Amino acid sequence: MEKKFAIFKKEGIFCPNLLEGIMHTEFFEKNPFEPRDSDDGEWRTSKNIITELPKEIWFVSKDKKYDFDFRWEDGGFFVSLDFLNLLKKFEIRNFQYTKLNMVNKHKESISSKEYYFVRFYNKLEDVIDMEKSNIEIYKQNGHIKKIWDLQLKSKAMLPEVFQINNIRLFRVMFCSEEFKNEVEKLKLKGIIFVPSNEADMYKP
Repeated sequence: MEKKFAIFKKEGIFCPNLLEGIMHTEFFEKNPFEPRDSDDGEWRTSKNIITELPKEIWFVSKDKKYDFDFRWEDGGFFVSLDFLNLLKKFEIRNFQYTKLNMVNKHKESISSKEYYFVRFYNKLEDVIDMEKSNIEIYKQNGHIKKIWDLQLKSKAMLPEVFQINNIRLFRVMFCSEEFKNEVEKLKLKGIIFVPSNEADMYKP
């Protein structure tokens, strides 16, 4: 089977591992860092369903500037236009996206990049080879406690980019070597690729 990789964030200049901010469905002039009821919804959960996204999202940040192309945040991925265009180029169809405004508390843009919030649905089921993988299970309920070595089923037809419907891996996006090469060719920032078998072991 072709090599698969897990995509993780990588720290760098204007590419912090932790984004200091809050996500809203609209910009609030007064107390922009205060949580609002309108911030919640199915689109911010790990449910494996298609749902309605806000028309646009505002991420109000305490950081000075952003220059990354990929981050996991609050139920989905923050990606640049370049990364989004790659998903479209590879004809990945089971994701939704909406405009993401990266601003400070004064509503001023803190990035020259165009950002989008991306959320996957119809994540893959039954693609983990439980016999070949090294997985620790909770005795009480049979749920996965830790994946020491993740092995995907060799006969599974896997897309170029995908997510697996498993709570241990809900923040992980997987991809093919071809997609990885395209990302590296474009020199996208704040991204590191890890062999897929290490997906639950790697810590950014």
